[in-house]
Amino acid sequence: MGYRDAILEICKRAGANVVFPGYGFLSENAEFADTISSAGIVFAGPSTASIRAMGLKHEARGIAQSANVPVIPGTQLLASAEEATKAATELGFPVMLKATGGGGGMGLQICNSADEISKAFAMVESRAGTLFKNKGVFLEKYYPRSRHIEVQVAGNGEIVVAFGERECSLQRRHQKVVEESPSPFLERHAGLRERMVDAAINYALQLKYKSVGTVEFLVDDDTAQFFFLEMNTRLQVEHGISELCYGVDLVELMLRQADYELQGQLGIPSATLKGLGRPQPLGSAIEVRVYAEIPLCNFAPSPGVLQHVHWPQGDGVRVDTWVQSGQRITPLYDPLIGKVMVHSPDGREAARRKMLSVLADTKLQGTQSNMEYLSAILDSELFASGNTLTNSLSTFHFKSCSVQVLEPGVSTTIQDYPGRVSVGHGVPPGGPMDDHSARIANILVGNDEGVELLEVTLSGPKLLFHEAAIVSVCGAELPVAVDGSPQPLWSRFVVKRGQTLSLGKVTGSGARAYLAVRGGFPDVPAFLGSKSTAPELGFGGYQGRKLQTHDILALSPDSKVQAAGATTFTLPSHHVPRFGSTTICCIDGPYGSDDILTEEGSKALYDGKWSVSHNSGRSGIRLEGPRLKWARTSGGGGGSHPSNVFEYGYPNGGVNFTGESPIIFANDRPDLGGFVCPTTICSGEMWKLGQLKPGDTVRLQSVSYEDALKITQEKNSYLAALAAFADGKSGDITALQTDITAKAPSSILYKSPARGVHPQVIYRQGGDTSIIVQYGNQTSDLRNTVCVQLLTQQLAAAKLPSVRGDPNIATLTVRFDPVQINRSELLQQLLTFDTNIGDTSRVKIPARQIRLPVCLDHPSLEESAQRYMENIRPTAAYLPDNVEYLRKNNALATRRDVLDSLLKTPWLTVAVGFFVGTPILFPLDPWRVLTGQKYNPSRGYTPSGSVGLGGSTVAIYPVAAPGGYQLMGRTLGGWDSTGNRPGFSPQKPWLFNHLDLVSFYEVTEQEYDKMERDFEAGQYTFDISETAIDMDQYIAKFDAAEKDPEYQEWQESQSKAADELAALEQKLFDEWTISKQSNGGADEEGDIDSDDIAVIESPVNANVWKVLVKPGDILEAAQTVAVLEAMKMEINLVVGEDQVGAEVVKVAQPPGSVVSPGTVVIKARRRQE
Repeated sequence: MGYRDAILEICKRAGANVVFPGYGFLSENAEFADTISSAGIVFAGPSTASIRAMGLKHEARGIAQSANVPVIPGTQLLASAEEATKAATELGFPVMLKATGGGGGMGLQICNSADEISKAFAMVESRAGTLFKNKGVFLEKYYPRSRHIEVQVAGNGEIVVAFGERECSLQRRHQKVVEESPSPFLERHAGLRERMVDAAINYALQLKYKSVGTVEFLVDDDTAQFFFLEMNTRLQVEHGISELCYGVDLVELMLRQADYELQGQLGIPSATLKGLGRPQPLGSAIEVRVYAEIPLCNFAPSPGVLQHVHWPQGDGVRVDTWVQSGQRITPLYDPLIGKVMVHSPDGREAARRKMLSVLADTKLQGTQSNMEYLSAILDSELFASGNTLTNSLSTFHFKSCSVQVLEPGVSTTIQDYPGRVSVGHGVPPGGPMDDHSARIANILVGNDEGVELLEVTLSGPKLLFHEAAIVSVCGAELPVAVDGSPQPLWSRFVVKRGQTLSLGKVTGSGARAYLAVRGGFPDVPAFLGSKSTAPELGFGGYQGRKLQTHDILALSPDSKVQAAGATTFTLPSHHVPRFGSTTICCIDGPYGSDDILTEEGSKALYDGKWSVSHNSGRSGIRLEGPRLKWARTSGGGGGSHPSNVFEYGYPNGGVNFTGESPIIFANDRPDLGGFVCPTTICSGEMWKLGQLKPGDTVRLQSVSYEDALKITQEKNSYLAALAAFADGKSGDITALQTDITAKAPSSILYKSPARGVHPQVIYRQGGDTSIIVQYGNQTSDLRNTVCVQLLTQQLAAAKLPSVRGDPNIATLTVRFDPVQINRSELLQQLLTFDTNIGDTSRVKIPARQIRLPVCLDHPSLEESAQRYMENIRPTAAYLPDNVEYLRKNNALATRRDVLDSLLKTPWLTVAVGFFVGTPILFPLDPWRVLTGQKYNPSRGYTPSGSVGLGGSTVAIYPVAAPGGYQLMGRTLGGWDSTGNRPGFSPQKPWLFNHLDLVSFYEVTEQEYDKMERDFEAGQYTFDISETAIDMDQYIAKFDAAEKDPEYQEWQESQSKAADELAALEQKLFDEWTISKQSNGGADEEGDIDSDDIAVIESPVNANVWKVLVKPGDILEAAQTVAVLEAMKMEINLVVGEDQVGAEVVKVAQPPGSVVSPGTVVIKARRRQE
C-alpha cells in the first residue's frame, strides 16, 4: 500500500472530510491533493492548479512577468552546460544555477565564473532529478548583497489579502535560521512595504488563489530593488510571527476556507476576509529555528536523545514543538526540534531582548542543538543593527563555551559523587568507581567534591577546548598532554581556548582516571538527582551513554574568567594513592555465618588470593580464585545451589557468589537478588575497586565495624585537609592510613527466637551501611512477608535520618548512613519495631492489581539462550531450553504445566529492585510454587519484558539486561526513564510497587508484538485497579497444602528431581570449567618469532567475543580482525601497518577463549614478494 492509499484508508476509518496538509512532505504535492479531492475529501490548501503552476520555478517566473511583478534577470530552462555558460556571460557574474523543481534551499549553486558553471551544471541537474524528479535547470542573476523578504497572503479564490512581511535573510546553506516581522529593512524604506504587498497580491490574483500562501522576494540591499523569487503554496514554517504581529490565526483561516468549500461555496466571504487585513503590524516578532545539529561541526545533524526539555512560557512567548523530555531525534527526518517565537508591542529591540531571555531559559539537554549559536546571533551587532543579508551567516563566527570530543577513548562517561544513593528500586547508586581520585580531582580545580566530571577507563579521550578552563587529571597512570606538551597527573593546570587536551592509555597500575573541569559540565541534566551515567542501563550522564566523537559538553559561563586567575598546583608524591595488587578491607556478612560457609570456606575467602577477571565493569568486579566450602548442600527455597537464598536487598560492596563465581558489587550493581554475600567491602575502601583491572590480585581482609567507620572517617579527613592545602590555607595533609586490628568474622548482629506463630528473626550485618532483617528459615511462608510489611510500615513512619527500608519476600534491608545515625541505636529500634508486631492474622493490605499480557515461549527467549551458549557457556542443566528444565526440575508432566503456573494464579510483588524497578513475584498458590536454579554464570543479555523464574520467585525484566532467571515468556517492560508513558512519572520511572498483585493473561506473538510497539510509542495503558489483599486467605491455602498427601507426594518428587538435576549441573559445570581453562592455553605452534610470521595479540585480559577473519584471508590496513570483551567493553583488534598484506594462517583463540596481554589471537604469514 502506497502512502496515498494509506492516508486515504486512515481518512475513511476516521470519517474525515478534510485533510490538513501542514507545511512539509505532501503540502505542495499536486498529485496527493488530486487523490484526496477525487475521494470526495477537501484538501485544506490551494487548488492543484496553483500548486502545479508554482511547482516549477521557471513557469512561476512567467506568471510574475505577466502580472508586472519584477523578476530577477534570468533564463528559461537550459539544455546544456554550454548554453548555461553563454547565458551567464550575457547576464554577468555571479549567477545562480537553480533546479526548477527545487525548494527549501536545495538544488541551488552559486557560480562566479564560466569554469564553475561547467562543473556545477551536471551536479545541479543530477541532484534535481534525484530530489525533485525533474532535471530542469535555469539561471538567475545572483545578488551577493541581498535580503530574503516574503509577504504572507490569503485568498478565497476571488480576492487576496496580505498580512505584512517577514524577513528571513539569516540563512545557512539556504536554510532559514532566524525570521522576523516586520522587516527592519522595509521599516527604513518608506513605501517599499506597500509596493511589495501590492506585487504579492497581484501575483496571487493571477492564480485565483485560495487558502494561505507566501510570495517570496529577493531585495537588493544596495538599491532596495525587489524581485520575485517564488510562491510557496502552503503554510510556511515561520507563519507564527505573522500571526503574532497581525492578530490572525492562519491555520484557522485554512480550516474555515475548507469548511466553506465543504458546503459547496467558493470560500470565506470576501467581506470577512478583507476585514482581517491591516496595513501595519502590531509590534515586532522574532522566530528562531531550533535544530538538532552541531554548529561546531559545520552544522552536521545530531540525532540522539533529548534527556531534559524545558520551554519557557509567558506573555509574548510562543513555542511550536513536537519534542518532550526523553524524545529521541532520529536521523531519518529533518532535524527541526522546535520554533521559538517572541512578540513585543514595544518594537524590535524589545523583542530581541525578550528572545535572548527566552533562549537563556530554554533547556534542551542531551543531544546537541544550535541553541548557543542562536543566542550568539541574537546577541550580535549584526542582528541588533538589522543589517542582515542572506550570506551574513557564512562569515559569522561565534565563540562556544564548550569542550568538543575529538576522540572518545575506550570508555569515557560523566559521573558525579555520590550518585543516586537514596533512590533504590533497582536504580544503582552510580557515581565514580574510584570516588577518592575523583573527589581529589574536583578539589584540585576548586570544585565541590560532588561536581560532575569525566571518568576515563583504560584509554582516554582527546578534547578540543573552545574556551579556557582549569582542569585536573587524577587516577591511574596515563600520559596527559596539552597540544603535545606533557602535563603532570594529580595537578591543576589551564587549557587555553583552542588547545587540545589528550589523555593516552593507562600504562601502569590502575584502570581509571578522572578529568575534572572547574565548574563541571552544567548542561548535563540530572536524572533522579544525579548526573552520573549508567551506560549499561542507558540513563544519566550524556544521553545515557559513553562519550562519542563530536559530542559537545558545555562549560561553565565563568570558565574563561576563572582560568585567567588560576595558579598551578601539584599534589606531593607521597600523598598520591597507590594502585594495583591490593588488600581490601571487608566486614563479614550478611551471609558469612557458619550455617552458610564452613570454617574452611571462610578461610579460603579471606586467606586466598583472588584474581580480577576480564569480565568486570561498573556493575561489579568479577574474581577468580579458590572454591569455597559450603556448610549446606542447597539453598532450599532459594534455589538448588548452596549459594542461593531467598531474594534480599544486596549491600553496597557485597562480595556476591553467583554459584561458584564471586563478584564484588560496584557502583552500577543490582540492589537485590538471591545469591549470598559472605562478606562486604567497607564503604571507605570501595574506591579501590575502581582501580582494579583484569589480572590484578586482591586479598580480602576482615575488619571490625568500628575499624570500617575509622577508614571512612580518615579518608574524609584526608580530603578536607587536601582541600585546605590546595587552597593555601594549610601547610599539611593528613596521612591516609588506618591501624587495623585483627577481627574474627561475624555476620549476625542479633537473633530473636520464634514467638508462637511469629517467626525467628536474624539481624545480619550488611557492610557498614545496612542491616538485613531476615524472618524465618528460607521457606515459602507468607507470614514472613506480612511481618516484613508491618516492620516496613513502622520504619517508614519513624522517619529516622538517612534510613531507608527495601522490603523483600522474607527480609527487610535497612540502609543507613552511619554518620547520621548510630548502628546500635538503629538495631535497638528495629528490635522494638519487631516486638510491636502482634497478631498477623486478619491483615488486609491495600494494593494495586495489575493485569499483564504474556507471550509464552516468545522466540527472542530462545535467541537469548543461544547467545549465552555461544558466548558464555555451551552446556548446562538448564540449556538449551529453560522451560523444559523447569518441567524436569519440578517433576511436571508437560511443558504446558510449567507455563500454566504463570497464568493460573495471582502473583504477589514481594520486592521491587534488582535493576531499574524489576518486580520480584511470588505465587499465591502452593501448587504453582516451582523452583529452579539461576544461570551460573549469569547471562549477559535478557530481552526486555522477559518473565523468568529463579529459586521460587518470578521476575519481570523491565529492560534488556544481564540476568540469571529461567525464561518462560515475555510481557511489557516496567521501566520508562523519561517518565512520559502512562503509568510512569519522571520521579517514578518504574511501574511496580511493593505488594502489587499481578496476574497474567496469554496473548499470541503477533498480539504481543503490537502491544510492545504501542508501549514503546507511549500508546499503551496498563490495566491497573485498586484492591485489598486478604493474607489470611492465602496463608490458609498454603497451610492446607502442607497437610495434603498429594501435595506432599509432589513435593517429594519435586525435591528428588531437583537433586538429580543439581548433580547433573555440577558435573556439566566442572566439565565447562576444565574446558575453559584448557582453552585459555591454546597452541601457538612455536613459530611466532619467525620473520615471516605476523601475530595480532590481545592487549588486555579479555574474552574473545568475535573473530572476523578466517584462514586464507589477506589482512588489510586498519581492518578489525577480532573483537574482545573486557570490563563490559568491546575492544577491537586492528591490523597494524607491518601486518598489512599478510595471509591469515590460524585463529589461535576462537570465540569464547580467555586471553591475557600478549596472547596471540590471530596468526598470519607475510607473503613473499
